[in-house]
Amino acid sequence: MTDKHMSVAEVKRNFSDVLGQVMFGEQRIIVEKRGRPVVAIVPLGEISESAMPGKQLAAAIGCGKTEGESFRALMHGVVAERGKRLPRRVKGSVR
Repeated sequence: MTDKHMSVAEVKRNFSDVLGQVMFGEQRIIVEKRGRPVVAIVPLGEISESAMPGKQLAAAIGCGKTEGESFRALMHGVVAERGKRLPRRVKGSVR
């Protein structure tokens, strides 16, 4: 995999092309600000699982139709129960 260096301005002007280069060209883009590297745009496959907590959560709860429906039903129940509770008192507040 090759690295290509681009300025922030270049990336802004050509963002769609940059994404294509990263996604399909298997190229990493090193974005520079005033000649100094500040960030890298890399293919998602290069990022470790621990850096994507949302992906792990989705796998844990299931994103399929059946698992997703049961999760949504559970969350609707939690939200409905919240509305039945009295708000907590904040220390020092006057009601």
